[in-house]
Amino acid sequence: MSGSEFRNPMDALVVESVRDLLGKTTVGIDDNLFDVGGNSIIAIRLGQVLSEKLGIPRNVRLIFKNPVLRDLSDALGDQVGNAA
Repeated sequence: MSGSEFRNPMDALVVESVRDLLGKTTVGIDDNLFDVGGNSIIAIRLGQVLSEKLGIPRNVRLIFKNPVLRDLSDALGDQVGNAA
């Protein structure tokens, strides 16, 4: 998929972070983290990366509850919005 699929900067951040962690450029916003090769260790690492980039507490549970990257992006957007 291409970068044009992103609805907002959070989508790009989530997808690019997953692509970097998995070493795959084909991951898209509608993919499920675990279906494209992610596992619990990747989820923990993703939580750390997103926490650092967004300046929010690490919340791995949010990743497990929202494994589809579009849903994760939305949930993170809500969390960042509430923290502001």
